[in-house]
Amino acid sequence: MKPQLQDKDVLTVQEAVEHFKLSRRKFYALLKEEGLPFVAFYFNGRRLILRSEFVKYMAGHPEIRRREPKCQESQG
Repeated sequence: MKPQLQDKDVLTVQEAVEHFKLSRRKFYALLKEEGLPFVAFYFNGRRLILRSEFVKYMAGHPEIRRREPKCQESQG
């Protein structure tokens, strides 16, 4: 049985985008920066996200989250 995202200590980039409701465009742009404490690199350039370090980073950088669409009341 596969572990649930909330139980994993290391996430793929796609899992991080889904779990933390991130803007995919902003997150991929962020990953191009050097020295991010939450990124672990593996062979062939594959990046993995260290959950605990990323949670700390997110506390100071909420701008990478997706904007939720505002509900508009129907006019009638």
